Amino acid sequence: MNSLRIVADRLQAGSSGEIDPNVAARRRRAAQIMLTVGAILLIALGGATTPSFLTFDNAMVVIRQASVTGIVALGMSYVTISGNLFALSAEELAILTACIFGWLMRAKFGLALSLLATLIFAGLGGAVQGAVIGLGADPIITTLAFGGFFRGLASVVSGNQNILLGTNAAEWLGTARPLGVPTQSWAFLFLTPLAWFVLQKTRVGRVLLLTGANREAARATGLRVDQAGLIGVTLLGICCGMAGISAAAQFGQAVANLFQGLNFDVVAAILVGGIALRGGQGSPIQAALGAAFIALLENFMLLNDLSSGWRMTVVGALVTLATCVFHLLQRRR
Repeated sequence: MNSLRIVADRLQAGSSGEIDPNVAARRRRAAQIMLTVGAILLIALGGATTPSFLTFDNAMVVIRQASVTGIVALGMSYVTISGNLFALSAEELAILTACIFGWLMRAKFGLALSLLATLIFAGLGGAVQGAVIGLGADPIITTLAFGGFFRGLASVVSGNQNILLGTNAAEWLGTARPLGVPTQSWAFLFLTPLAWFVLQKTRVGRVLLLTGANREAARATGLRVDQAGLIGVTLLGICCGMAGISAAAQFGQAVANLFQGLNFDVVAAILVGGIALRGGQGSPIQAALGAAFIALLENFMLLNDLSSGWRMTVVGALVTLATCVFHLLQRRR
């Protein structure tokens, strides 16, 4: 395990031969500093120009939105860090798991069994995609195809109608506020350090880092690099399952048009968070910070009556700028 950690630290610094492990750490610090400064400036601007921005109720709205996107972004960070770009089926898998959870609850399978079955299905949905990617398929094309399959299956499960849960047993998962904070936010706060620990302190995480940093070097060390895609997308699938369950519990129903724009927001969180597209560099904490910043920005624009087109344009421009900045920093180092 120690030798694997040393190799991973060296490769995480860059697949171009750079062996200084401080390079990757500097990139992470740069991303965190820029996001923190950006958030402070945005909060100051919102407070000065938008009276309802700095209110407790609006803060809870931002926190809830950041949490749902952030939970999925934590899973997506594993996919990107493993060198497999993105899984563009996250939105559709979350919708499908919401519908499955709603169907199971309506069929009176009970809360515990419905939760377990839904999360298992979500993990399997990710694992199947990861297995195909591990065989050498392009991750973008593969997950786009599976996204269409999941959305179609969600329509079949729901019959293109709302699936009422028919019970309040799961209501607390979506609407409770322990100590005034939504349950989704507590889950996000718990999962973020857990995701970091898995990546940095376990063999599974080292396999993802090694494979993303340098696939050939990882293969030379005896690792099965095809497992990286399987592990990464499986973990993403479980996170999508959590998001789907949360949404169904919050609204007391599931329908096939939930989570509109989730894929875009999650990818934006990854890129704004500074996780390297080529893999091998980054942390789930960066994805979490990126999700929080995106939620804050979109809330500010929504309160100022910007249309969905303008909001998407602004976020897209921000993603482009962040990608260019981090690329230039990487080239300099």
